[in-house]
Order: sequence, then C-alpha cells, then structure tokens
Amino acid sequence: MINEYASQMKMDKNRETIDNTLKTAWIMQLKEDWKTANYHYFKNSMRPPHFELSGADRMLGNWKGGHWRRLSISIFLIQSYPWEYVQEVLYHEMAHQYVDEILGIRDDLPHGEIFKSICRENGIDSSATGDIHTWMERKRNSFSAQSGNHTILDKVHKLLALAQSKNEHEAQLAMAKAHELLLKHNLSLLDAHAGRHYVYKQIGNIGNRDAIKSLICSILCKFFFVEAIWKFGYEQHENKNGRALEIYGLPENVEMAEYVYNYLQNISELLWTDYKEQKKIDGNKHRRTFIYGLLEGFYTKLENRAVTSHSNKLVWKGDPRLKEFFFRRNPRRSRTSHRYSTSCHEAYASGINHGKNLVIRKGVHGKSNGEIKYLN
Repeated sequence: MINEYASQMKMDKNRETIDNTLKTAWIMQLKEDWKTANYHYFKNSMRPPHFELSGADRMLGNWKGGHWRRLSISIFLIQSYPWEYVQEVLYHEMAHQYVDEILGIRDDLPHGEIFKSICRENGIDSSATGDIHTWMERKRNSFSAQSGNHTILDKVHKLLALAQSKNEHEAQLAMAKAHELLLKHNLSLLDAHAGRHYVYKQIGNIGNRDAIKSLICSILCKFFFVEAIWKFGYEQHENKNGRALEIYGLPENVEMAEYVYNYLQNISELLWTDYKEQKKIDGNKHRRTFIYGLLEGFYTKLENRAVTSHSNKLVWKGDPRLKEFFFRRNPRRSRTSHRYSTSCHEAYASGINHGKNLVIRKGVHGKSNGEIKYLN
C-alpha cells in the first residue's frame, strides 16, 4: 500500500514537472512571438511586458498597463486550441499595449475606433477578446455561413464525386468542370465588386519545409485562388516547432485549397507505393524524384487548362483585395527556393506521366489497413 502511494506521488510529481516545463516553454514561446510581432507590426516600438498564463477558462487574454505592464493569455486557450489562435489573441493584446504605451491613449473605449484602426492596418483580429467560446463560434462562422457562398463547394464536391468514374475521360471532364466552376465563381465576385471576407488558416503538419510541400504550395497559389506563406509553427503540447503553411483567401477557397493540399500529399504517397511495387524497388531512394515528377506533371496539366480557359475568355489575374489583406498580415516577407536533383530519370518521367493524368477526386485523406479513406 505504501509502495502504491509512493508510486502515485511520484507520478503526480512527474506530471507536475511536465506541466511546469510546458508552461515555461509556452511563456518562452509567447516572448518570441511577441518579439516577432513587435518587429512586423509595430516597428519595434514597444518594450517587452511581463507575461502571465491566466487561469481564466473563459477570457482569452488581457493587457494591464501602468506599473503592472502585464500581458496575460488564457492557459485554457493554449491547452484547447491551435497555437495560431493563441498568436491571434497575443497580437490583439499587443494592439492594446500599443494604444496604451505608445499612443498614450487611456481614456478611450478599450475597443474604440483608434484600437480598431490599428488592428485593421495590421490585419489583426479586433474581435479576439472576451469569452473564449463566443470567439471560437465567431471564427467557425467566418469559415462557413458568413461567406454566403458555401453552396459552391457542394456543387464542386458533387463534380469531384463524378470524378470517381473508372472512365478516364469522364473523370477528367468532371475535374475540369469543378475547376471551371470555381473560376467562374471567383471571377463573378470580382466583377460584382462584392464585399469579400477573407480568412487565413495553417494547414498540414508542422515540420520542415521541403521541395515537395513547396510544389504543392505553388499549385495552390497558381490555380486555387489563395495566397500562401511559410511561417513559424508551434505545437504546444509537444513543445515542437517548425515551419507551417498558412493560406489566405475566401472561406470557400481556403477550404478547397486545404482539401487539395491533403489530397496531393496522400495521393503522392499512394502512387509512389504502387510504382515501387510494380518496379520492385526496395526502400525509398527514388521517392522524392517520383513525387517531384508527379507534382510537376499535375502543375503542367493545370497550366494547359488555364490556357484553354483563357481562350474561353475566363482569365484569372488575381484578387487585389486578397493581396492587400495578405500583405497587411505579412508586411516583411522573404523569398526562398528549394532546388532538387533527380536520382532516377525513369522514376521522374513516370511521375510526370502520372501527374498529367492525375484527377482530384472526392478526396483521399489517408490509408488504414490498405484501404483509402475519403473526405466527406
């Protein structure tokens, strides 16, 4: 009994140590994110505050000026939601700090016009405050009902379901119609000069950026009506950081782009596995070469389709308002490129051929026991 009690006490102590270690890591990460945002959005004009993890399970965050100079973030928020949401609340509280300490305005309403204008200028969410659950509900709505155009995805997914056809011509035609439908939808919004609500989202796993992910990113930006950037990513439960792909656009376009990103990552691995079995290849020596070819072939296919759309007077030249929103959120950008060399001409050529015949179907999301799972 005594041994069991001692064992339990040791487990509790270890858990407490892990929790405290994580909390320390979170504070350190908040400090790093604060420095980055101070540089990007506030021209290094502010002094670092005291950081605190708040035990409040409803309030997102808080800035308290004066001699306290304390910026607090809800530990419940950190535990329950992705770090990109934590960053958004941090930026919101930094805007309060800026109004308070740099502009010296303390008698205005907490979320008055001056505060809102600072947020607008920097693409910061001025609503990232108050009750956590209310804010999360607003964020969920921003990705769906508020767009008013979600029915377009229903039509697209019906066409992608037709792309399941074993008849290659029918499958290719269904995918072409789906993409043309998205193109007409986005062109109609531009022509109507309609008010557009843009969102952003980090997609994929946090890790290293590589040439394969960069090729997929290029496909999304060129053909699926979004902007994208590689940013710092953080997984707070494992205290793991790396690169994360963040995409920007209309809610329906962001959802479609995420769908395509997952599809291309998964179908690439499936097709490589098939190719490897056919050629009786051991290991993954030529995996990257095959997948590079696959994605380049698919890129070329979409590019040729864009030429056809151009001849039909459906020309996409980009969305100026989206670019403006993207630049506000990312005022200091840098370009990097990934070079790669082919390890096997045959694998590369086979990848190119597979890519030119690739169809975005209803959606390969992953494999389980050798079976393909489909997205709903």
